[in-house]
Amino acid sequence: MNAFFSRSGVDKCDKAGIIEETEHNKLFRGDCQMPKGQKTCSKCSTANGPRAFVCKNCNQQFAFKPKTKEQKTTKLIRDFNWRELERGDKIKVSGGPYFVSNGDFIPMGYRGKFVVESIDAQGIRAWGLDKQSGFAHIYMGRDIQNNDTGIWKVKHKILKIKRKDTIQATN
Repeated sequence: MNAFFSRSGVDKCDKAGIIEETEHNKLFRGDCQMPKGQKTCSKCSTANGPRAFVCKNCNQQFAFKPKTKEQKTTKLIRDFNWRELERGDKIKVSGGPYFVSNGDFIPMGYRGKFVVESIDAQGIRAWGLDKQSGFAHIYMGRDIQNNDTGIWKVKHKILKIKRKDTIQATN
């Protein structure tokens, strides 16, 4: 049996402040619960780190949420010149213009996935794919504040979405 679940393991949990005994939640000495940020191997009951792919004791693989078809077939490209985008390219957009009112940050930019229609001097004209279903102008100009409205025009953050098979074919 693992030391983590033994009686001394429970005492270590108590000393570290991981287990709290309250009137609403009485824990018995045999019930040492896993600390937050840990996972237990189902085969050997060893405590492992939260991001471990395999057990450090028996090399048993942990089960993870399966990837969607889109995650399996696409790759996000971070470093590219937005002016080199062409019609039909897919992009993922976040950030952009915002307004600050009484200390509250109010985002006003676009978010989501878009298909590029064309490029102009101030940004990208695109059609929304998911949340933004209409036509959008994605601002990519320099950062300025409109004195009349108080809106900060800040360029959006964009990632280019590319199919994995086309990336491998070009390399």
